[in-house]
Amino acid sequence: MRSLFFKIFAFFWLCTALIFGVFIATAERPTEDEIRSAVHRGLTPAILSNAEILIHSYESGGCQAVLASKKSVEPGRMPLDLLDSNGNFLCDNKHRRLTLGALPPPGGVEFRAIDNQRLGLTGLLRGQSANYLAILELRRIEIPLVRGHLFKRLGLALVISGLICALLARYVTRPITRLRTAAQKIAAGDLKARAGTGSMQLDEVGQLVQDFDLMAERLQVLIGAQQRLISDVSHELRSPLTRLKLALDLARSDSGIEHSPALDRIEREAERLSALVGMLLTLSRLESGDSVPASTMVHIPDLLAEIAADVEIEAQSRGCSVGLERMQECWIEGDQELLRSAFENVVRNAIRYTEPGTSVHITIKCETNDVRIVVRDHGPGVPESELDNVFKPFYRVDTSRERRTGGVGLGLAIAERAIKLHNGKIGAGNLKEGGFQIQISLPMAVVTV
Repeated sequence: MRSLFFKIFAFFWLCTALIFGVFIATAERPTEDEIRSAVHRGLTPAILSNAEILIHSYESGGCQAVLASKKSVEPGRMPLDLLDSNGNFLCDNKHRRLTLGALPPPGGVEFRAIDNQRLGLTGLLRGQSANYLAILELRRIEIPLVRGHLFKRLGLALVISGLICALLARYVTRPITRLRTAAQKIAAGDLKARAGTGSMQLDEVGQLVQDFDLMAERLQVLIGAQQRLISDVSHELRSPLTRLKLALDLARSDSGIEHSPALDRIEREAERLSALVGMLLTLSRLESGDSVPASTMVHIPDLLAEIAADVEIEAQSRGCSVGLERMQECWIEGDQELLRSAFENVVRNAIRYTEPGTSVHITIKCETNDVRIVVRDHGPGVPESELDNVFKPFYRVDTSRERRTGGVGLGLAIAERAIKLHNGKIGAGNLKEGGFQIQISLPMAVVTV
């Protein structure tokens, strides 16, 4: 039982049931003599009064009048029978007879065993022509009636306490559920999510929700400021970079051949810085949520074939190759350039780390509702403890290695955000036989011809 709601509900409900059970078990119960005395006091007036009616009906109208009167005079829906002074049941088709012992005094009512099994109240009354005996058979139901009443109360108490416990559990767990939902949304990148929408609780849980919302608001402000700073700095760097390239071209035209190596180095660094600025702007746009992917039909095999051809020169310069395995035709609805950027970043990342003499494999699998793209290299892989961090901006497993390969830790971060923007999934993992792979899953589009 992992649900906090059911834990609270079950705990309080079982406690309530236990309290009621202990109360009933330890409550002082009336003895049989006390119950008989109470029944005797309660039923004696009714027995005498109703017996007089039946005797009058019998003496005036016979058995038919008795049967008609019985419908209205039987107290508590218990049969009241008339007997003559010899113990014979009057107006009885079974011709029953009761062995009489000492008779009660006229007008008196007492308990008497009937056939050594049943219990009854017996009263002696005088009629106009004879004495009659009236018997009210109790059928030993007085004690079960008391116990049944207690069990009914216990059942009603359990139902009411169950409803109250359910309301209490919901009152306690509802803000916690909202808190968890808001935390999941914030973890997924929705910094506008809040937990206290419409909450009027002022207790400790309500205060926790308010503090969480204050924290979320502060995080939104800080992360928003950070994103704006990165975006603003990236924009501001573009103009100096453009002027630097112009100055570099002028310097090439005015300088001699002896300065070419230095100028080439400056050009490479300027291009690297320009690429970094472009990646920063792309990442900032994706993280801000302002980027809405264009809705076009993208043929995935053709797009990956173009990317494989574009990066082949880079792969050859590193002593490796790129292989594409096309299995089926499949389409995706989305922004082609954004998807190109995501796939290209993943493939280039694999080229940087695969061992010389090996190849980077790209596999396309079209499943029932998804398109699955797997990019595999033959590099050193990533420590298992670091797999969750490879999609974080500027993350580097080994700083010196990243600098040697030319990476800055933004390619996979951009790919991850671009894939999620298309309602897809991306994951990383090491291979048992060695190497590293990135798996991408995107919803397949239905193409009608």
